[in-house]
Amino acid sequence: MYGTLALDDVVRTLIDRVPVHVETSAPGWRAARLPELPYPGLVADKSADAPGRVYTDLSDAEWGVLDAFEDPTYVVAPLAVSHGRTALAYVWPNGSLPSTWTTTSLDRDGLDAYLQRCRAWRARFEQHRT
Repeated sequence: MYGTLALDDVVRTLIDRVPVHVETSAPGWRAARLPELPYPGLVADKSADAPGRVYTDLSDAEWGVLDAFEDPTYVVAPLAVSHGRTALAYVWPNGSLPSTWTTTSLDRDGLDAYLQRCRAWRARFEQHRT
């Protein structure tokens, strides 16, 4: 995971915990700023190395929550990441995004607003699951 799903507060809001994880990076990929959205899209970029995490103990139910949360535009794809691992990642299909996104792209106010958005999404998701 990268972008907002690599932030403890966001993941905790969505699945009530921060899973065991390994900090890693995806050589040849970049977290790109998406126009008018607070979260990034992962795009191929030979000169980049996108930081992220590999969650090692997600349950099927938790994976289902994160998958439902993600923008439907993403494509799930296996990527080679550092430490000789392969991991699934949400890849943005339009690679022509010039600006880079980092976790500091969300200031405190932006993060608070994004967490509120996550809480509202989760409430709707939980309501539809029952």
